Order: sequence, then structure tokens, then C-alpha cells
Amino acid sequence: MNIHELEKGVIEEINERSCELKESDYPSDLLFEIADSFIPIFNHELASCLANNPDLAFVDDEGLVDVSKGIYHIIAVAIFERLIQVAHGAFENLPENDETEEKDLISLIANICDPSGKNLREIS
Repeated sequence: MNIHELEKGVIEEINERSCELKESDYPSDLLFEIADSFIPIFNHELASCLANNPDLAFVDDEGLVDVSKGIYHIIAVAIFERLIQVAHGAFENLPENDETEEKDLISLIANICDPSGKNLREIS
């Protein structure tokens, strides 16, 4: 397990829940929930993430960390910081409405050529 897999999972979850996020009065709460759900809970998974990305030994916001809880707590907080940044970025990059995507797909399908090279729109 590594941080990049976790980030990819967060982005996929945000894309899947895009309608829910767009309709929410408090999308931030959902983003925190999504990011939090991807934080590994087992120490060996946290250690694996740290081994693949040593930057996770440090936390940007020192106020989030209680060092008396140990290194695994620090790693989990560092992962959460990364995932919440990715979550906000993915949310900000969601398309404004779903209609544009449908129109692009229809346009793409209409321009598909058959094996003879003729456009399907021209055939019908």
C-alpha cells in the first residue's frame, strides 16, 4: 500500500459521488469523510505507506498532532493531510454539469467510422 494508491482511491470516490457532493450544502464535510475513510487503520499499512513515502513522517500543521500518541498517529495525520488536499482538488475539478459530458459522448459516438471508413452519421 502506498499514498498514491490512497490518493487514486479518494479521487475515484469523489468522481463516483460527484452528484451528492454538488448537491450538498456542506461538501467539505463529505470531503473530510471520504479522505478519512481511506486512512489505513493497521499499523503495518501505515508503516508501508511511510516506507514508500518518507515525507509522511512529517506533518504540516503541528496543531493536528499529539506526538505522545506515537509515530503511527503522526503517519495517519500526514496521510489525512495529503488525502484532504487531493479531495479538495478533485472536487474543484469536477465538471460544472453532467450535460456537457453527455453531449461530448454523443458527439464522439456520432463520429465513429465503420470499417469501410464511412461516418455512421452519413450512412443513416
